[in-house]
Amino acid sequence: MRSAISVILSSPVPDNKMSHPDYEQTAHDHAALLLLLRPVGTQIKPKTVSRLCERIVKAGSRFSVSDSSGGTREILARFVREHPVENNDWGDFQTHRRLLGLITFGKYDNQTELNELCRLHETLKVKYSSTLYDSRAILFGPLESNGRHEPPPDYTTPNNFKTRAIFYADEACPDLETQTAEYLNFLFWILESKRLERSREKIDRVALLLAPFEKKDFIGLDLESRNNKKRCVGRMTKHLGDLCLQAGLPADALNNYNSAANILQAVNDWLWLGATYEGLCAASVLVLYPNMCRSLPLQRNSSLQEGSPSKQRRGSQALTVLPAPPSIDMVKASMPHILLPEEISKKYREAIVHYSKYQYAGIIETEASFKATRISIEQNCTLQAASYLNNVILINLPLSEQEKIDRFTTLSNLYTSFGFDRKASFCLRLAATRHVSQNNPNPDWQQCYNLMLQATSGFKLSLDPVDVPSDGQRGWPAIQIQIINELVAAANRMGNPALATRHLTFLLQTMYNHLTLTERKDIALQLQNVSQQCEGAPVPLVLDSGTVIPPANLLNIPKTKLFTLKNMQPHLQPQKIERVKEDHGPFLFTPINFGSLERKNTLKSKVDYLWVEGDICEVLMQLINPLPFELHVSNMRLLTNGIVFESIPESINLPAESGPIAVTLAGRPKEVGDLEILGFSTHTLGVKSNCRLRYMEGMLHPQYTVEVIPALPRIDVATSLPQTASFSSGDNIVTSASISLYGGESAECTVTITNAGQVPIEMIELSVQSALDALTESKIFKWSDENLMTQLPLQPGSISSFFLKNLFSDVTSSTCLSQPSSLMSHSGHSSLPSRLSSPSHHTKRQSELTSSFRSGISSHSGHSSLASTRLSKLAIPLHTSNIIEGQLKIKYSGDAGLINGYCRVSSVFITIEMLPSVQITNWDVLPAETPVQFYLVLDVSNMTNHEMELHYTQNKCIYMEGKEPCRIPVPVDRCPLNKLSMDILKCNVRHTILLFCAYLLEYGRAYHECRVVFFTSGQYKIDIQCSSKESAPNSPILYSELINAGHTWRYIPPIEITVDDY
Repeated sequence: MRSAISVILSSPVPDNKMSHPDYEQTAHDHAALLLLLRPVGTQIKPKTVSRLCERIVKAGSRFSVSDSSGGTREILARFVREHPVENNDWGDFQTHRRLLGLITFGKYDNQTELNELCRLHETLKVKYSSTLYDSRAILFGPLESNGRHEPPPDYTTPNNFKTRAIFYADEACPDLETQTAEYLNFLFWILESKRLERSREKIDRVALLLAPFEKKDFIGLDLESRNNKKRCVGRMTKHLGDLCLQAGLPADALNNYNSAANILQAVNDWLWLGATYEGLCAASVLVLYPNMCRSLPLQRNSSLQEGSPSKQRRGSQALTVLPAPPSIDMVKASMPHILLPEEISKKYREAIVHYSKYQYAGIIETEASFKATRISIEQNCTLQAASYLNNVILINLPLSEQEKIDRFTTLSNLYTSFGFDRKASFCLRLAATRHVSQNNPNPDWQQCYNLMLQATSGFKLSLDPVDVPSDGQRGWPAIQIQIINELVAAANRMGNPALATRHLTFLLQTMYNHLTLTERKDIALQLQNVSQQCEGAPVPLVLDSGTVIPPANLLNIPKTKLFTLKNMQPHLQPQKIERVKEDHGPFLFTPINFGSLERKNTLKSKVDYLWVEGDICEVLMQLINPLPFELHVSNMRLLTNGIVFESIPESINLPAESGPIAVTLAGRPKEVGDLEILGFSTHTLGVKSNCRLRYMEGMLHPQYTVEVIPALPRIDVATSLPQTASFSSGDNIVTSASISLYGGESAECTVTITNAGQVPIEMIELSVQSALDALTESKIFKWSDENLMTQLPLQPGSISSFFLKNLFSDVTSSTCLSQPSSLMSHSGHSSLPSRLSSPSHHTKRQSELTSSFRSGISSHSGHSSLASTRLSKLAIPLHTSNIIEGQLKIKYSGDAGLINGYCRVSSVFITIEMLPSVQITNWDVLPAETPVQFYLVLDVSNMTNHEMELHYTQNKCIYMEGKEPCRIPVPVDRCPLNKLSMDILKCNVRHTILLFCAYLLEYGRAYHECRVVFFTSGQYKIDIQCSSKESAPNSPILYSELINAGHTWRYIPPIEITVDDY
């Protein structure tokens, strides 16, 4: 766009040039009246000035005027807060650069201050006197004036104060809008008179209009030549077009611009031809796009802004309804010289090319490029807008650092407006570097940081770690790392170590995978050093500008490989107390809920076990240190949500490049309900981090949920017996006990229960779990529940004890004793067959045994007895000791935990070694010498290896060698007959047994069992009858009633039973 070799038609160093560019101009500004709003004095507040300016801008940015011909013109006004005098010199080149109006604001409390305000106002008038049409002074005093344009009583204005002042007593200013409209109308008519005056000038008498740098170029030239006369006419025609455009006559302006372009092109007046093309484009845009670039109420001239570049777009300053864009066909019919949308860009491009031929028109060229860009954006021509901005970058201007900042900031705003975010951020970054360049006399690291912060979005860099994808592949990592490092440097230079710490933390968190090992180490050490000045915390940082820097956390240092919740120890795990359910009758059940509105939402992250309020709960972690130096991690705590949870801090030193290393974090729930485990917090490298599972790689769940139940008691269990050397590690086992017992021996074990918790124990239940049957188990383990219950409730710290009685019981013997005919007969001597044999065999054995035993009767005994007899050792079976293992389960609960139906179970593992002592291998019953006694003959074996003394009556004993059997007759008294028989002997006795069945279904069955003992031999018959008679519950049914029943069924023939007498 720019020529390779600029054609310089000006002197090397001009005296006058426009040194303050205004990058916020739009094409509409060519048609606007330029007014300056300026506060004077020191009494008026800035907020008051801002409110007044806003009201004036809303009232006067666009207004209508009725001209002398009866038509209505739309007039635009542009209000600025600063305007350099040098730009006024370009008013002949483009009239919209002239300052036409001045409005000042001031406040006074006495006459002296009023005089000073008047003096300052007049000074400003003199400064802009070359172009100023008229001015107004808005003055606030302590008193209300009699007239709006007259000072209050006792106040006068200086004689040299020729301005029309407006006096108010307060800031309400009820008629400010009316006064503004009157003043703008006055300016319009002055402008209209200037336009008419120029239009009536004779062509041969027009003066040559010059740009500021052209004045020396035409000194000594013949202005009467044909070309120069055409030049004068062409420039004046263009000038008249500018006045027509400002006066609300776009059609006349288009005609003048078209005529001027033909004249200036003929004389090769490129600078003014470019201005003519720009005016032609501006007039066309004003008609085709009347509402373009009107968004904000006030534009502050960017050239003299202090502290920050102009970021505001002046815009539709009035709140009045803007006209709708007309159709092109209608406009073309009434304005034949208007440019079509595609022609506007072409003419703007030609104007910029003509400007580029002049070295000192660089600022005009830059402003034109910006105006053309905004038009292209309005036309949705993105690439065309980008080409105009690229041309701006190529323009080399001798600008100050502040003007360069304004230039790059404007470029950034325009790039952003049509989506070129990366180029916009690039320009913002250049603007940031200008704030701290070596040529800047007043470096501002704060502004540098602010602009650098704004530039992050264009590089797809979000300072919120949540927005960074897990793979980190959003944008360009190398550029992003550089931007973050520049932010860190700017934060350090501006003296804000908290920001530097935050950005370094963010760098390690989000860009960790894109850093080399050396960079990781260097950044980590840098973070450690910076954080010594200001510790990093996982809270947002709010800057003075209102920008919020989101928190950043070190998720990768250390790196977490495993995070899992631990169940409580088995003996501390709460268990649900099983309650007996009441039978409420039949019910229907289906496992499939078709159309059910109650959908159970089972959380995958909810664990299937419980934690207890007030008890230590743990989480197991595995950490890895990826850094090449030792890492100290302190104040590690669990992050929770929901109920109150007291985390216990933990610290650890991780060796260089080590891991995984197991770490356990613990805490106590303080309430009942659902507890959410979100992650954990750390303090390392001087930064406190909240490491949440949802943002960490490799975690199974984003969070864990565990139910916390009410507090339960906790006990310590001890026994008086020695512990078992080794035992099976079953659940709930807290201690063990072991004991050895001989046959017939019993021992007591004292079990001590200590309430080691903070909750009283209100319920204790004891039970034994073993491989034995219930009968044998009850014989071996005995305790008193009543004694234990009397010690409840057991308060915290209290001790309770009970006795556990262990009794010897041979598991095999207990089983065999129930079936003597099948087992014990095999182990006894052949001379002692069972009494349950057939009657014929029994008679024979009885005579033999009686004769053999009677030879050994002791004559010294007071009653008849049988002498003991030793048997052969070969008949004794070999037995080894039996090991019985069992668990004494102690189920306990109390307080709120018991109310909610939870308990705990602790077990004591008990090992009993059953050593056999004396074993009865066989038995028999023999008659004694007297009818009131009989002999119970026992075959007894000494199962030990030691000599044994066996007492079998009150005054008899026998010594038995180890492994020696013997036979012992024990005299036993018979039962007296008078207790088993009737007083009077009765014959033909009938006994009735009534069996009752409430209801029997058809083809159903009922089972009844009864046992009958016959004390007298003879023949008996059993008559079985069944009756359907109903009777009242619990009422006895007599046999006679059964006989008289209406319906009776009888089993025929009766069952006969013959009873023999032995």
